[in-house]
Amino acid sequence: MTKIVVCVAWPYAAGPRHLGHAISTFIPADIFARYHRMKGDQVLMVGGSDMHGTPTMVLADQEGVPPNVVAERYHALHAKNIEQLGVRYDLYWNTADPHHKAWVQEIFLALKQKGYVYEATMVSPFCTTDNRFLPDRYVGGTCPHCGFPRARGDQCENCGNVLDPFELINPRCGIHGTTPIPKETKHFFFRLSAFQERLKKWAEDDKEHWRHHVLTFMRSWLREGLKDRPITRDLEWGIEVPVVGYEKKRIYVWFEAVMGYLTAMKELYRRRGNPEGWKDFWYDPKARHFYFIGKDNIVFHTIFWPAILMGYDDELDLPYDVPATQYLNFSGERMSAGRGHGVWLPDLLERFDPDQLRYYGVATMPETKDTDFESEDFAQRNNNELLAVYGNFVHRALKFAEKNFSHKVPPAASLDSADKSMIGAIEEQWTKVGEDIEYVHLKEAMKEAIQLARLGNRYFDRKAPWDLIKKDKVACGTAIHICLRVSRSLALVMAPFLPFSSQRLWHAVGYDTDVHRQRWDEALNDIPAGQTLRVGKPLFSKLGS
Repeated sequence: MTKIVVCVAWPYAAGPRHLGHAISTFIPADIFARYHRMKGDQVLMVGGSDMHGTPTMVLADQEGVPPNVVAERYHALHAKNIEQLGVRYDLYWNTADPHHKAWVQEIFLALKQKGYVYEATMVSPFCTTDNRFLPDRYVGGTCPHCGFPRARGDQCENCGNVLDPFELINPRCGIHGTTPIPKETKHFFFRLSAFQERLKKWAEDDKEHWRHHVLTFMRSWLREGLKDRPITRDLEWGIEVPVVGYEKKRIYVWFEAVMGYLTAMKELYRRRGNPEGWKDFWYDPKARHFYFIGKDNIVFHTIFWPAILMGYDDELDLPYDVPATQYLNFSGERMSAGRGHGVWLPDLLERFDPDQLRYYGVATMPETKDTDFESEDFAQRNNNELLAVYGNFVHRALKFAEKNFSHKVPPAASLDSADKSMIGAIEEQWTKVGEDIEYVHLKEAMKEAIQLARLGNRYFDRKAPWDLIKKDKVACGTAIHICLRVSRSLALVMAPFLPFSSQRLWHAVGYDTDVHRQRWDEALNDIPAGQTLRVGKPLFSKLGS
């Protein structure tokens, strides 16, 4: 039994999330966690809403309301959408919670005491129109690295590089459109440079299981040399800096939000009445921590967060894997909540079965390269794969048994080579799916799961039970028994990917239990002869293009 910590990127509480967020964070994390729970591993999945992101302040300014009003509204929406998608956290939290604030301040002071946080003067963008320092996200311009014209003052969302506002070409105030002036201000800095060699050694350790683009990005940062980074800002929304003289400044969001993985685990065990229980998962060198994020968060999870952990307590577990995705594009351009460009989860969840969204999300998941969302492709994949292959196979097997074997699983008599081959295919595909999920190759894993249904259809057609029943009902019963055995296996193998339809299928083949509480290797077991089937509607419905 392995301890698995599944850490999910914290979405900004500043608007609805788009499908790109879901398929880079919530959905893959949920698939991975569900699989490991079925395997019998000790799994904890944590995350929540990032309440203090500058986008929340921007939206609050536009609406003329306090930032907490916006943050709480969208935190509630995120939690609702995540539940609708069937994503199961052990704790979905938020960074405005007083306990998170207290633990962040504790980490801040510990790093300060060790000399990893120090005070220095820096130059920040200052808007002369309303006489205030501008948060980095309030400054826009052209990226100096890739030429993207709508880069932000903290990061270019096109190439992923972390920026300083004055690195931008033609920087301008996001509120007034004027050019901000440089002005000195005192802030605290994180001594990131102190971790250069330790991070470099860690980056060269066994990471063959990491995605190539993640390793490349991390190692290129280290080759360039790490620079100290400011971790406070002239803001009034965020976690207070626990130092006299800093009452009008706040801890910068990039620094405190990543701490949420640790604070959420502490909170989870606090609620369970075992406030020290989190240590079992963070001080065990055999525990494996996985971080499900998008490409634009790679640097924060492979450089900044490991450095914070090293500085705070060098016995804490570092990330085992950071399976970051690339971007999901829409109309040829990256989906972006900040620019209002994307297909939005609340709208999609009103119109479609969540398993249809999950299936398409995984089938087009940008694991190693950018992919595109297309409405026509969404409909075709649903109709030609999910419905025509998987849904069709299990429904025809169930309907045939209902009509010809009195709603019951017929017994299996002597097996011919085709029967044995089909039973062997169950174990073969089950093995492939499990191996792919272990390495977080989720797109390939689902292909192998669908392949089992595809092989089932071929077997069904080869056996032609509509003819066989007229010649040899016993042999026909054997064929249908094997089809139902495959259907039972599919309910289990598909459970991490498609939780709702898997439960419906599990019920249809005669079980009253929760499919997600079954063990992964249960997929290899036979289905009992004589078990009563409950044949209902097909698992999936057809979509118009």
